[in-house]
Amino acid sequence: MDHTPLLAKAQRLDAEDPLAEFRERFFVPDDKIYLDGNSLGLLCRDAERSLNRVLEEWRTGGIGGWLDGDIPWFMMAETLAARVAKLVGAESDEVAIANSMTVNLHQLLATLYKPNQTRTKVLIDAHSFPTDRYALRSHLRLRGLHPDEQLVVVRPNESRFLDEDEIVDALANPELQMALFPSVVYTTGQLLDLERLCRAARENDVVIGIDMSHTVGVMPHALDEWGADFAGWGHYKWLNAGPGSVAGLYINRRHFARDGRVDAGLAGWWSVHKESMFEMSDEFFPGVGASALQIGTPAVLSMAPIEGALQPIEEAGLARIRAKSLAMTEFIIAATDRELAPLGFTLGTPREPHRRGGHVSLQHPSAQPISLALRARGIVPDFRKPDVVRLAPSPLYNTFTQCCRAVEQLKDIVAAGVHEEFASVNALVT
Repeated sequence: MDHTPLLAKAQRLDAEDPLAEFRERFFVPDDKIYLDGNSLGLLCRDAERSLNRVLEEWRTGGIGGWLDGDIPWFMMAETLAARVAKLVGAESDEVAIANSMTVNLHQLLATLYKPNQTRTKVLIDAHSFPTDRYALRSHLRLRGLHPDEQLVVVRPNESRFLDEDEIVDALANPELQMALFPSVVYTTGQLLDLERLCRAARENDVVIGIDMSHTVGVMPHALDEWGADFAGWGHYKWLNAGPGSVAGLYINRRHFARDGRVDAGLAGWWSVHKESMFEMSDEFFPGVGASALQIGTPAVLSMAPIEGALQPIEEAGLARIRAKSLAMTEFIIAATDRELAPLGFTLGTPREPHRRGGHVSLQHPSAQPISLALRARGIVPDFRKPDVVRLAPSPLYNTFTQCCRAVEQLKDIVAAGVHEEFASVNALVT
């Protein structure tokens, strides 16, 4: 089939792209088409500069960087939290930059999961990210509860999507104490109606948390407006802050004491009120707001790139980023219908824009060898078991032409049977 009309459309969209200028801010490989933005975003020059600045502060000032740096390390987490809070629709004191996503989830569960005689159960979905399930099961065991008995699981329909009517019904279970859902289901790219779910949770006195790892940085959020109780996310995906970058968390003000302090479930030196830290007192003085959920000394070198990585996102604006993201995924979906469906690909992502996150899941029985064959041709997707090839174009550095080329290569690989050469390859596809 002639690819010319598809390519011409992609080139026209690139010529009209209002975010095209941001591509130069990233280290985009010349020999690859990188479509793995929801697993690890590419390095941007702004993040490199902020990291190098902190390295220079360490090199020249040693311990002085804690108080004398351009952004003093002692308050770097709070400085960044004020900026990230705007991306997630929260007040600055409701956000903390600390730890990893998994550690933050443990901290939030230790702080907010409070089973009683009638409410002990936790509602999750069958496709929740493994770390969420692992953390929940460990907290249930720590409280002497049996995870298999306490976890209530909402299962997807025949299209692999979650039915939000079923979730709302499940939230009315009087035995529920907590619910934890992703903003976007990582396997399918389904974007949940978070406002509706949070409203239903509040109506039923259920504490609700959101794993926003696959949405922060690629679309707007309104945590306060939705009425979520807590949330967590990483900064290494759409926010492009680097592998293992320090994560973020949110806790709604309704969980603050009258004086603004938070009784953290897991306490450490960095959970202490800043003015009391160096008194080295045996008495614990909890910090104010979400900062109390920090635990140990922050990993400054892993936090520094966040400062720079936020700059292009703030300049581009989440509204424009979301608009281009939807346009790119819409382009891939239309190209899939035309070019890939005859070759056994099926769309595993909702077609409706308001139900779709930032990536497209393409289902195929040979998804893993197809992913390996794509990488061999210089196109980087990711693979999720059992049969999903995920394409996650970043609005800040990917182009429509790249999306077109990826679809062309998928068609050529499967039509020619090239992927069969990789069927016996035992490789980890991240």
